[in-house]
Amino acid sequence: MAHVPDWDDAADWYAEMLADPAKGYNELAALVALDLLGDVRDRDVLDLGCGEGHVSRRLARAGAYVFGVDPTARLVKLARQAERADPLGIRYALGRAEQLDGFGNQTFDAVCAVLVLHHADPLDAALSEARRVLRPGGPLVAVLPHPLLDHPGAGWLDGRRAVGRYTQERYWSTSDGGPVQAVHHVGWHHRTLATWFNALAANGFLIERVAEPLGWGDWRDLPRFLAVRCSR
Repeated sequence: MAHVPDWDDAADWYAEMLADPAKGYNELAALVALDLLGDVRDRDVLDLGCGEGHVSRRLARAGAYVFGVDPTARLVKLARQAERADPLGIRYALGRAEQLDGFGNQTFDAVCAVLVLHHADPLDAALSEARRVLRPGGPLVAVLPHPLLDHPGAGWLDGRRAVGRYTQERYWSTSDGGPVQAVHHVGWHHRTLATWFNALAANGFLIERVAEPLGWGDWRDLPRFLAVRCSR
């Protein structure tokens, strides 16, 4: 059985990919998230699954007081290196979305989860923790690969995006055991749209706004992400 890489395996590839201006996937996700968050000046914001800190730095430059948390030690180290090189007042720590033990109840004005929650398992634990650390009325903004168009078996057929095994909710990866060259190689937990929205509701979130930003190239007429702003 081929080795399925994890984020420790993917950390350096991921950081290098984010530094390439030709790669627009994460750029679009970050822009959508900041748009949904709105004005973050003088707000305490948790960047959940912060990676090497590219969204944290955007939030800090927009005036937020940012704390970034991620379970991958190498990515947190890279985020701290970037903070030392260009201090923005961001604090970083190791931690999992499913267990935010380092933070008290109602610590943050907003929680930002850009391309993160589809990696969380169990999802209910991550959503419950996000709600716990939010102050009343505070938003959770989550950006995900669009579940209807990016899931096991989905692909291109005669220039059109073909749905695969959409209803089969499971962890999936396209890794063949070689070097990591795409987030698909690390994989994630596929969940249907109904599961996502029902989980948010079950964990006490009120959905305020939904966005489906279009991609480019083959994706120019298709939503690349599902993005949601919901409140505690």
